[in-house]
Amino acid sequence: MKRNSTYKFIAAAMAGVMLTGLFGCGSASGADTSAESGTAAGTESGAEAASAGAADVYWFSDVTGWGPNGWEKGVTTSPFLDAVKEETGITFTIEQPPTDADTKLGLMIASNDLPDLISITDADTIKQLIQSGKVWSMEEFLQTYDPESHLLTDFPEDIKKAVTYKFGGWYSVPSHMNSNDNRKVNPPSSQVYVDNVTKGHNSAIMFNQTIMDELGITQEDVQTEEGFYQACELVKNSGYTVDGQSVFPVMLHADKWINSSLDGVIAETFGVAPVDEDGNYRHKELNPGYKKALSFVNNLIRNGYLDINSLTIDEAALKTYIEGGRVFCWIGNPAQSSKKETVPFVSYGPILAETKARPIVPVSLQAGSGWIQTFVSKDCENPEQIAKMLSFATSREGMFLNEYGVEGVDYTLDDKGIATRTEEGNQRFETDYKKNIALWPFANTDFAWSTQAPPAEGTDGAVFNQVSTAIGKYEDTYIYDSDLLSFQDGNVIEPSSDLGIKVSQVKSYLESQKAKIVSATTDEQFEKEYESMLETLEGYSITEIDAEYNKMLQQNYEAYGETIENVNADLY
Repeated sequence: MKRNSTYKFIAAAMAGVMLTGLFGCGSASGADTSAESGTAAGTESGAEAASAGAADVYWFSDVTGWGPNGWEKGVTTSPFLDAVKEETGITFTIEQPPTDADTKLGLMIASNDLPDLISITDADTIKQLIQSGKVWSMEEFLQTYDPESHLLTDFPEDIKKAVTYKFGGWYSVPSHMNSNDNRKVNPPSSQVYVDNVTKGHNSAIMFNQTIMDELGITQEDVQTEEGFYQACELVKNSGYTVDGQSVFPVMLHADKWINSSLDGVIAETFGVAPVDEDGNYRHKELNPGYKKALSFVNNLIRNGYLDINSLTIDEAALKTYIEGGRVFCWIGNPAQSSKKETVPFVSYGPILAETKARPIVPVSLQAGSGWIQTFVSKDCENPEQIAKMLSFATSREGMFLNEYGVEGVDYTLDDKGIATRTEEGNQRFETDYKKNIALWPFANTDFAWSTQAPPAEGTDGAVFNQVSTAIGKYEDTYIYDSDLLSFQDGNVIEPSSDLGIKVSQVKSYLESQKAKIVSATTDEQFEKEYESMLETLEGYSITEIDAEYNKMLQQNYEAYGETIENVNADLY
């Protein structure tokens, strides 16, 4: 397609945060997976690709920071990118807007000026894109341009069913696939990865073990609400420094603190359920327990444990504080701290509420629909080469190249199909790639967890696995199937309808109002802003919105044979 100059925006490279195995993995065969070993099923040979000519593919994503460090600006490449060019003739021009990505894509849809490839996560934008009729059905696309593609025969059926149920059809290639069918060919290599599947969570309460040891703080001190505040007070007044710089008692997930911290593990540690006492859908903000979560953050700010200015910094700035060892407790997505070997974080699961509420955690227990969904525009200029590229990228050869590099150079395979980085591979991984070799849209969770040995104690992977499963493994935690709420990601309320407009208004309002509530300087102001939130939500027809969501939730209950219980209904 011809790109409108309005959208020729190349995002500044952000430090990659994905560690191998944190988001994807699977089983391996002993097949040669080097870039020199030829082609995977359904791909062209290098000679055939060369004859097809070079193709520059414009690739847009609403997720930033993935791929080898600097690759989007042409500074670096990777074995996978080299192989894609050799096999298909494709190079990429990548756009990863750090802000307003979905707004930009919406304008592209409206102006009929779509990128060739679109890798996105926002549910409303995905729905808009599919309803526009401007992207291919994956079945039709592959049948037309690569009828021998392995994706037409071995794409996991349960994931196809999940994607179809969620989005109305198989329109995308999902990243980070995780399902029973996918694990039949990619069985987990250890119990660690089984725990990741059944207990893993992307929001955690993590403590810097070094600071705990230095100040004599124990697990018992920090695992109750009262004890946690006392530990923060100790850190605040300790005079403890790291390289002459003061430490922060608490940090949330920077400018993503609402989704990754407040609405994540904080609300969950206080037992906030997304349903009422009868199991009917209810915005969690209407759950009285949510007031406890807001009060918790407010207390952190008012007592000087959490610097309110840290809620407006970006992830890159957050990482400098975390990786510098200057944060005692940080609450958010554990994948965002990559130097865990030098900053030994540990999680004890929840901070137990004074109300005695049971922690409540959502875990995807059905076949997942993946994370990043990659679509192909019907107006793409090189459809055959793009089809071949998708087939290659999702082949075992492509997945090994994307995850590890070249066999015999960057990694070796043992007789069980477990990959181990070579000394040279480790060096490149740590320096050239800044611990992020993979293009996330082609990461496969089950593949990665199948081809990796259990992480050694004290390594980045071991720390990540411990903190990300801690609240799920806590003995009193109530786990519900997050897939029952998959309707939130799309197909209930038409965005352009009157009620759909109110849904959009609710999202915008809650973001600003939650900031007002947690930054209240007095109890009276806190109560005023909290009550204002409830009244305003009622004015935005929140009851009608919840009723529409509840219709789909009840359908999901019947379809999955499961329900969500509000186990703290007697408390809140």
